Parts: sequence; C-alpha cells; structure tokens
Amino acid sequence: MGNVIDDMRSSFDDFGMRAFNEVDSLVLSQLAYARMPAVVPHYPSFSMVPLQSLLRAESYDAMFNRVWSPQANVELVRAMCENPRWRDVRVGGYVSESDPETAKQFSASTFDLGDGLLYIAFRGTDSSIVGWKEDFMMAFRRPVAAQEAAARYVREVAAHWHGLIMLGGHSKGGNLAVYAAAVAPEPIQDRIIAVYSHDGPGFDESFMNTPGFARMAGRIHKTVPSSSIIGMLFEPRADTGNDHAGYTVVASDGIGIMQHFALNWQVRDGAFEKTPGLSQGAEYLADVINGWMNRYDDERRRLFIENLFTILESGGYDTFGELSAHWRQTVPMMVQAARGVDPEEREAMIAVVGGLVASALKPGEQQTEE
Repeated sequence: MGNVIDDMRSSFDDFGMRAFNEVDSLVLSQLAYARMPAVVPHYPSFSMVPLQSLLRAESYDAMFNRVWSPQANVELVRAMCENPRWRDVRVGGYVSESDPETAKQFSASTFDLGDGLLYIAFRGTDSSIVGWKEDFMMAFRRPVAAQEAAARYVREVAAHWHGLIMLGGHSKGGNLAVYAAAVAPEPIQDRIIAVYSHDGPGFDESFMNTPGFARMAGRIHKTVPSSSIIGMLFEPRADTGNDHAGYTVVASDGIGIMQHFALNWQVRDGAFEKTPGLSQGAEYLADVINGWMNRYDDERRRLFIENLFTILESGGYDTFGELSAHWRQTVPMMVQAARGVDPEEREAMIAVVGGLVASALKPGEQQTEE
C-alpha cells in the first residue's frame, strides 16, 4: 500500500478500463498546486497542451518551490506522464490571481480527459498558519473573492466547453469546487456530473439550504483523513464516518495535521484505503469548533477566528510543522496570549490550540521528557 504515486507505478488501467473516480480527482487536485509553466495555455485562453508538456526539468523549481514536498510533486508529474491512464490527458486554462487588498488567492486549471469529459481543478492552501486561517474564514464568510473567481471561471469554461464537467480540489480548492457548482446556472449544473472536495471546509446551514446547493448535493463527493481538521469545518455529519454520512474517511500515513496533505493519503489498486471513522481527537475538535461557531453570528465567528490565529501566530512560527516541532517553547507563549481573550471564548480557543498542537505530535511524544 502506498500513495497515489506508488499506485500509478503499479496500476495501468486507462479510463476505459476503470472509470474516473475520487482517487483520480485527488491526483488532479494535487497537480493544481503547481505554478504551471508558460508552455501551458493561460486564461483567458482555453487551449490545451499534452500533459507531457510539464516534463520540463528547468521549470520544476518554479512549479513546486511553494508546494509541500517539491520532489514528491515532481515524481507525481513523472508518474502521470508515464502512465497510460494519464498519458493522453491535456491541460490548459491555467489561471493564478492574487490581490492583497481583497485577500484573494485563486488558481485553477482545466484537464481534458477525453471522450468529452473535462475536469476543473482548484488550487488549495499551503501548510502555513495564514493559509489555514483562510480555510477557517471561508467556511462561513461568503462569498470570499476566491469563491467569486471560481464561480466566474466555471461559467466561462462552460461557455467554451460543450461536454460534461467535473469539479474538484483539495483543502480550500474543495470548498471552491462545491461553491462554484452550487451557484452555477441550472444549465451548467445539468452538465456537472461530479464535484470532489478533498478535506475541504464545509458550509454553514444557510448555504446548504439554498436551491443551488440542494440540486448539486447528490453529486458532491467528500473525502477526509481520519485526523481531519479543515474538512470538518461546518461539517454537519461529523458524528459518523461511513460513506452514507456524506463523506468518506481515508487512511493517511501522516501524523496528525500532516494527514491533511494529499500525498500522504493511502491508495491500493486505484481506490482509497478507508478507515472506520474519524479519530477521537478530530471528533473532539470538530465538536468544539463547530459547536462554538453555530452559536454565534458571522461577526462573532470572525472575531473568534482572528483571536484564535493571533494566539497561534504568537508562537513565532509560520507553519504548523514548525509550531509542533517546537511545542514546548510555543505552547507557553500561546497560553499567555490567550489570557487576553474574552473568558467566554478562552476555553474553546485553548481546546482548539491544544488539539492542533497535540494532533501534530507523534504518539507518545507528549509524555517524552526533555
């Protein structure tokens, strides 16, 4: 058993032999993290080039230097281009937009899978604390600039493409995929056959009660690792992990927070390895975070998240990996920062901070002495 790269090196079925599935969606969602080279047609062009166009050693650093595990992502591209399942896929329509004034960070690519089927992949967030803050905020604030851009992108792609469409993404990208599908005009929704959210934040009840979301709900496929944090934001079905609950829990060889990263997810024979449900820690964090947010309006939620991430940033590190690696030094600083928080919020914040740090530690590490 290994990840998607390992599986591609041993499984050679094309799409005619094994239909497109959620593992394939994860592959394209991970590839969407790449900063595509100039050889890939950029939006507003929707022209396509063969996937093999990405095999450019001189471009690898620029493509993956901001992505977790750059070398693993290079291996992903190589494995795809060597595999008959992906060999004839074409890529184009690449867009990457950033606007500090509106906190907009948006990127997408389109993939022609053949036989009239198109997949739109939205880029997710990185491993930074700031990136995760964006995931927390977009779970209830709508629309954020990236969601508006995703909706517009889908409309424009659909105007140039007359076949069937699938949408997907990892982390923030999963949220963008679901949002864009839910707000798409009905004629476009009729052509969207599947939407994939891989550990992406959910939505509050008011959005899920909209007619557009209701029309798409049966075509949304959500997957999360057993220690999911981001994917459980506003997930109303966090009480069970079976397929009938609306999401599937998959095995990951990452520890805690590192389970979030797609290249840690476990695959065998083109299918995810599944687990019975969420870990106790993930269930606890989901209950604490969602329980608190469900009690208050958007402004109170915003303040809660702002204060929460002020505490996390007080540790002095930019990523959760660094934060957890130095937890003996950072936890006291975060506890001190929490003392300035409204007492009504402090208990929930300390529980969340403690859970995030603990989930990033190896089993037994909390008991290890200096």
